[in-house]
Amino acid sequence: MAYEPITLKEVWTRLDGRRLLYRTNSGPTPPGAPTLVHVHGFAVSGRYLMPTAWRLAPDFPTFVPDLPGFGRSNRLPSISLARTADLVAELIACNASAGRAHVVGLSYGGSVVLTLLGRHADRVERAVIDGSGVLSWWGDRLVVAGAVAASPIVNTRPVAAALGLVGLGELGEVLRSVSPPAFRRAFIEGYTPPLRPRQLEAPCPSLFVAGEKEGTVRASNAAFAALMPHAQAYFMPGFGHAWFAWRRELHVRMVEAWLMDEPLPPELREEPPSAAAVERVLRLLADQRTRVRHRPGWPPRHRTA
Repeated sequence: MAYEPITLKEVWTRLDGRRLLYRTNSGPTPPGAPTLVHVHGFAVSGRYLMPTAWRLAPDFPTFVPDLPGFGRSNRLPSISLARTADLVAELIACNASAGRAHVVGLSYGGSVVLTLLGRHADRVERAVIDGSGVLSWWGDRLVVAGAVAASPIVNTRPVAAALGLVGLGELGEVLRSVSPPAFRRAFIEGYTPPLRPRQLEAPCPSLFVAGEKEGTVRASNAAFAALMPHAQAYFMPGFGHAWFAWRRELHVRMVEAWLMDEPLPPELREEPPSAAAVERVLRLLADQRTRVRHRPGWPPRHRTA
């Protein structure tokens, strides 16, 4: 398809009592076209997703929010992963003509979409979850501790300059608009989002994607593809996390193909089945159920009349 980028206007709205910014089509879209929502990662804002949004906006009513604490919404206090998913659900309910939307989440945004499937699957038409998984490895605590330690300076000029030296100047500029508390909270909660039974029961077609070098995310994706009724898992050879930043054209074609229910680009590889990954996810789910049953105040007491 030949793409003609269009202008996306900025709109301030009030959701859950918060004045939130999102970007949306400035002109008409095809009648009856499904709504598309892009959800950004933990260290950036909706602006980082604009190259993809511009390309797809001619075919979909498009919404690209800056989540609380990020981008133009950075003066809002940070909120939990669950409340962020609720906020996206409210955005869909208020703006999608059918009350449902395609949702594409990248990195932390993928964790938001996964949480959305567990809390508001009825709001999702089709989902793309890229670079987010529920399984962990031994080094996760060190990664999270490093991110927490770096959070107070993540939006400073020296960090932006350092990223510019390694060819990531665009990311450095985006990071300057991040609220450090929001960065810290999103990293802690979104790095390995909690697993819930309802996520595995979500009826919407869901595409799980990762870079080839994202071992634990790929294992998580393989399990979701086996356990969910309408899920598929693919990976991008030769890349790690945030592969879409280097292969934007391919990312656009992948998203478009999935939303149109067409074959995915041949550059992607289907994730092979993994009985071990399925066992790990089921064991994680069983462990979480056990913790819930044994937490203080469980089971809840019922009031008598």
